[in-house]
Amino acid sequence: MLTLTSATGQAADALNATSPWLLGDPGGWRGQLTSKGLDVGLYYLSEFTNNTSGGHDSRNQTVSSDQTALIINYNMTPTLGIEGDWSLAITNRNNHQLLNTTRLNDPRGPQTNLSQEVWGSGSFTRITHLTFHRDYLDGAIGIRVGRMSPTEEFFPDPHGCDFQALQNCGTVPGNSNIWYGWPVATWGLSTTWHLAPHVYVKAGVYQQNPDDLKKSRAWSFSFKGGKGEIYPVLLGWQPQWGAKRYAGNYFIGAFYSNVDSSDVYEGASGGAQALTPSAGFKQRTDRKSAWVYASQQLTGPGGSSAEGLQVFANAEVNDPRTSVIHYVYGAGLYYTGPLANRPRDVIGFATTMTHINDRWARNRSLNNVMQGYDSDDSLYSPAVSQELNSELYYRWQATGSVYLQPGVQYYRHPGAVDSVPDAVVLALRVGVSF
Repeated sequence: MLTLTSATGQAADALNATSPWLLGDPGGWRGQLTSKGLDVGLYYLSEFTNNTSGGHDSRNQTVSSDQTALIINYNMTPTLGIEGDWSLAITNRNNHQLLNTTRLNDPRGPQTNLSQEVWGSGSFTRITHLTFHRDYLDGAIGIRVGRMSPTEEFFPDPHGCDFQALQNCGTVPGNSNIWYGWPVATWGLSTTWHLAPHVYVKAGVYQQNPDDLKKSRAWSFSFKGGKGEIYPVLLGWQPQWGAKRYAGNYFIGAFYSNVDSSDVYEGASGGAQALTPSAGFKQRTDRKSAWVYASQQLTGPGGSSAEGLQVFANAEVNDPRTSVIHYVYGAGLYYTGPLANRPRDVIGFATTMTHINDRWARNRSLNNVMQGYDSDDSLYSPAVSQELNSELYYRWQATGSVYLQPGVQYYRHPGAVDSVPDAVVLALRVGVSF
């Protein structure tokens, strides 16, 4: 997830170390556009990883992925006198290779994590969101409609994804394979009710459409191919504590979906599917998921400042009938401004546990027995339980527009396969705001 920096203050020259844009603000055009309600941002993100030890294949390899995103926000009030905001995001991804699939994981096991969170969803350019938002009743109710990811509204963590290992970015409902996160867009509508100054409720409806993953739909606004709907709800609380008004962000959410899905254990004939594989899996007519998130600023100047220590914890549980990943939970911290002369540098640490559904694992284990597979067979399903992933990084804000983020990732049982040796991964992230 990316956030757009508004153009404020005086015009800045290109390559100015204090400017939030690498190309500066020649002629003050950014400020002029902002005064007319238009903010434009171009962002580049590149991620590198190298396995130093462990994993299914311990041979050393360096891989990378990158993303470029154009984000345009337009507030119609300054120029047209009409309330409402339009937002457009276009992303290009170059997936290259993912260390989890090339080195860390046993390819016969499940996919539990991404060592480069920017990897995935296809190596092509697509519309990531195109939405209209408007508030009503003096801001008490807000409505957003268009093509977007439900994660944008129903996992409102302002950090987005500051970690490089995906699961450490938060236990979002995207662990359910019918919920598509950034950069995939689908048709949806969300409504926010502000019940009190710091309390709000969200409800929405999103089309569930596997075709939205395809390159052929990258620029499409078609509804064709939908399998049903996802209905998320969320209750949020954003208090400010003490004399320094330390900010907190707490929310709990859930979704119900009417999308048909296969059971991960039970066969169409009853009992384990492995006993009667030709009959297939029992079909379920709905799916569910729930999640919770809590973050709190503990030190620093307070108010809107990010400086100081912030801690967070989160968890998510999926429908055990239909999900390979049953539940995920994690916690971590950010420390912004670790040195007096480095107020924008950040130290980040997180650790996340991903637990595989026992029902799914039991059926695959039984299939090994029924089919006579041994551990050397390519069709053998290795024993799985859970993966623990920890990550530590230091973000060096080189200039106002460029940062370098070296880090280290540790995997306990990569891919949740019990027999895979623990792995250590070195990581580097580079971000540029043009």
